[in-house]
Amino acid sequence: MRESPGTVAFSAASALLLLLVAGAVLGIAALLAMPVLLDRLRGLQENAWWFLYRDPGTGAAPPALWRIGAAAAATLVSLAATLRARAISRRESSPVIPFLMMFFFSLGLECLRAGTAVLFATDGPVSFSILLTRVIYWGRFVGVLGLLIAGLYCANLKYRRFFLLAGVVLLVSFAMAAYIPMDRTVFLAQLTWKLGDEQSVWFVNLAIGLLAMFTGAAAGLARRGSRFVRLAIGLVLLVASREFMFFALQPAPLATGLIMQAAGAVLSLRALSM
Repeated sequence: MRESPGTVAFSAASALLLLLVAGAVLGIAALLAMPVLLDRLRGLQENAWWFLYRDPGTGAAPPALWRIGAAAAATLVSLAATLRARAISRRESSPVIPFLMMFFFSLGLECLRAGTAVLFATDGPVSFSILLTRVIYWGRFVGVLGLLIAGLYCANLKYRRFFLLAGVVLLVSFAMAAYIPMDRTVFLAQLTWKLGDEQSVWFVNLAIGLLAMFTGAAAGLARRGSRFVRLAIGLVLLVASREFMFFALQPAPLATGLIMQAAGAVLSLRALSM
């Protein structure tokens, strides 16, 4: 029996998530097995949040490992959420589900930070490391745009060509990530290269994230159903968790981001399964 395009895409994306987790684990293993590589990640400048930079001091190497480990954990949470979303979609079709799944799949690209870390520590090709950084940002744009469209569908968007809309999200995100200027001289403790035009990128992300939260909240207020309130809260938690998972380095904020991601996924999916 021939499988549908949606089933094929879901299976391929799930397999990719598992490969990304495996890559992150191998990256951690390589850094632990060769302390000289881990030492090269010390003293990297830290982008604590937005435009705030600081020197993390001598404790730079453990945060690099926490960052990669948290990316792998977030990917596993995302895989569990997508499997649950897939099960819900077989019983009850909702236009919100494909774009929530797009957000969850995009989090898996955070595992590529293991690759950028190893490339930097081994003096690997800078161009390839920057390419991985662009892919990470591509995933960031895909995720927030996916949540924005999910919020719009909560607000009763009538458009129903899901594959076309998903393709537009992927292409627009690719265009934004491809044209971000990169500073090839500064590698951050977040295991990405510094942006050359931070203000524009941060403004776009902030605007899309706020729109996603506002549309979800507006849907909860306008439609006055408990499920839409849960869904709106879930979207807010997912947007916030994306920020924690993108910038944080220390165990406490990373754990907070993971908890928010899991809570947002549970609330959103429970609302959709009602």
